[in-house]
Amino acid sequence: MTRTGRHTRWLAAIPAVILLAVFWTAVWSDLDGTVLTRVPVLDEGHYLREAARIAEGRLLPDGPFLMSPLYPYLVAATGSGRDIGVDQLRDGTPPYGIRLLQVALWLGTAALLWRCARRIAPARFAWLAPALWLLYRPGAVFVTSVLLEVPLTFLATAALATATGGEGPPSRRRAVAAGLLVGGAALLRAHAALLILPVGLALAHGAGGARARTWRPAAVALLAMVLVMLPPVIHNSRLSGRPVGPSLNGGLNLYIGNGPAANGFFLTLRGYDMREDPIGRRLLVENLRVDVPDAAAADRAWVREARRHAAADPARAAGLWLKKVWLHGVAVEFPQVSQLDSWAREAPLLRVLAAPYGLLSAGGLLGLALVGWRSRRLRPWALALLLLVAAQSLFFVVTRYRLVLVPLLALLTAAAATDLAARTGRRRLLGLALVAAAVLAVWPWGLAGRMTGLKAAGLLNEGTRWELLIAGEPTAGDRAAALYAEASSVEPALPEPYRALARLHRREGRIDEALAVLRAGVAEAKPVEGVRIDLVRLLLESGFSAEALPLLEAQLRDHPDDADALHNLAVALSTTGRAEEAESVAADLVRVAPRDPRGYLDLGVILARQRRFAEARQVFRAGLERHPDHPQLRANLERVESLLPD
Repeated sequence: MTRTGRHTRWLAAIPAVILLAVFWTAVWSDLDGTVLTRVPVLDEGHYLREAARIAEGRLLPDGPFLMSPLYPYLVAATGSGRDIGVDQLRDGTPPYGIRLLQVALWLGTAALLWRCARRIAPARFAWLAPALWLLYRPGAVFVTSVLLEVPLTFLATAALATATGGEGPPSRRRAVAAGLLVGGAALLRAHAALLILPVGLALAHGAGGARARTWRPAAVALLAMVLVMLPPVIHNSRLSGRPVGPSLNGGLNLYIGNGPAANGFFLTLRGYDMREDPIGRRLLVENLRVDVPDAAAADRAWVREARRHAAADPARAAGLWLKKVWLHGVAVEFPQVSQLDSWAREAPLLRVLAAPYGLLSAGGLLGLALVGWRSRRLRPWALALLLLVAAQSLFFVVTRYRLVLVPLLALLTAAAATDLAARTGRRRLLGLALVAAAVLAVWPWGLAGRMTGLKAAGLLNEGTRWELLIAGEPTAGDRAAALYAEASSVEPALPEPYRALARLHRREGRIDEALAVLRAGVAEAKPVEGVRIDLVRLLLESGFSAEALPLLEAQLRDHPDDADALHNLAVALSTTGRAEEAESVAADLVRVAPRDPRGYLDLGVILARQRRFAEARQVFRAGLERHPDHPQLRANLERVESLLPD
């Protein structure tokens, strides 16, 4: 290219740079006042906390690397993660450092796709690959999030681009670079190490000479990958006392994807708190009765549990895996925490990024079918796509896990468009038939109900995050209330939005509104137990004991030994003048839960109110035998003794 041509290209790039700067400035300005960036959740909170520790000088964690060992260092190196308060909310300056790095990698992925697409397609189709990537809205969402998806996608794309680039025998330098890139991707998400297979095959195919010479570049790449992964593997293995991988959260994710409640999507395990217990040790000990002395043991225990459930019903496990393979191509987005629509609602400029995943997945399928295996340059990309889908389908499917597939799908889509445009006659008709088949393959058959539930859960989570900001944000309560109400309207059977909205009303002193919400929840929610319990408590606190009675009786029909329900029923019966029934229920509570002091308190108080002081004294004494330090039992005993005749 001449000097004049280079100058023209640089001048033409200036408006694009200005446009990008305006775009991201406007998007971040809109988002930085919202919970989407101010309230870190799940992985975001972990990486921000770890980055803050690194910034304080603790270069290695006290324990093993539970999640990506590389990403916290990227966050810390860019000056991000230092503004997380003790309440786990982001304070101060937004994490612009990691965002700018991820913008650069987002653009770098587009540049790599353009370069690779030009090798397999004419310019009039090559532009499709980078355009689809840049116009795919979740990519921009993950640029703004403190999540590893954009760096992972860049490293995976760069590894394949490096391995398939150039002509003739690959140099040692190119093999080393490809291996380092795969190793970096594996330090972000461990199963990305599988990319060494298509990378190695691409390097081997590009080499010439005898067979002994053919695999040398692949071996060099493998060695480079191993060397990159070795430091965290050594660190984790040293602390665990046995060889383990670079991160220790794979077992928990495997269980979420294959446990008894698994359905192909991300599930929140009841009682799991990622901030306090990221490896899920408490769940193993309390719920599954599994002894786990350390993080490595917890990881192995989750793997064993997942395998046990798969072995108990191999047909279900195989069917679930196939379902997840299909979900990787389905033409809808699967949120994990927030609705992707929420980001566009808060930052309307994101709506210009409108490339649908269905177009990418259908185009990728066509590319696989038409040219994926015929083209030497495309074959490694096709193999990488299949390997990543197969590995990720062992876990569960969310939109962010699919992001690493998008460049591969975009490149295959450009190749498919090139092939279809060149067809004539019957071959064109066959191509159109394949287009129809690809569209049918990615259509979200039977997912309408599931998507409704995911949308409602996303609205609920977003409302919960707004509620965390109530102390410092005047409109946060109204935003949370509106989101809870919308979640209930989207999925009336979901119990949590009723409970959350009632909690919010109660917090604001709007008791009548809280009662109205819970009454509606009892009529609609499935399962109803949680809403029913909340309504009973609020009714008793508000003096509506009579209304609470049928609800308590329904709860006990479902759960006859529910100590809370027995206690509340005894109180409600007593306050409505039904002393004999209250006495019977309190006696039942003592019988089914002898270690619960409330049974003795309830029964003793009910007897004392009937002036049966001697019997009440016996009950309080029996309670003190089991709970000798209980102040209410002792105080009540002293009172009834003072009322007995000498």
